[in-house]
Amino acid sequence: MGDTDRTDLAARLRLVDSLLTAATDMMSSLQRVLAEVHNELGPARREEEERPRDAEIAELRREVCQLREGMASRAVIERAKGVLMRGHGVGEAEAFALLSDLSQRSHRKVRDVAADLLDGASGLPPVAARPTSVPAGRPPDGAGGDAAGRALVTAANGAEPAGRS
Repeated sequence: MGDTDRTDLAARLRLVDSLLTAATDMMSSLQRVLAEVHNELGPARREEEERPRDAEIAELRREVCQLREGMASRAVIERAKGVLMRGHGVGEAEAFALLSDLSQRSHRKVRDVAADLLDGASGLPPVAARPTSVPAGRPPDGAGGDAAGRALVTAANGAEPAGRS
């Protein structure tokens, strides 16, 4: 090989070396840009992925609260129906109809009317449904829910409850 060939080869090698250096610098720059993009988009993407889960969890929590409230309300209503059924000889449907009618007339929830009945509230407003009679074999004892139940049934029959003027 002659001196010109070597000079030409050396020039080409320097050119290739400078091209490789430029390509390496460009790759480094691209990697830094990609890393910055990932750093910027990563939290936003994770936040976007978590957002539907947060909404779903919030909805499930609301549903659990509603179900718990419904279970508690049902227990109170069932107990109040039982007081009316046992104490005044009405059927389950009639007992619920009494509670429901009173609820509508007083613009209160059935569970609140039922709770008042169980707590012994005697100033219950009249209701439309009329039970046929109070069983003769079970005298009223005048305490708690029975008194409120008698007031409810008496009001339904159109008479003044005992103790009211």
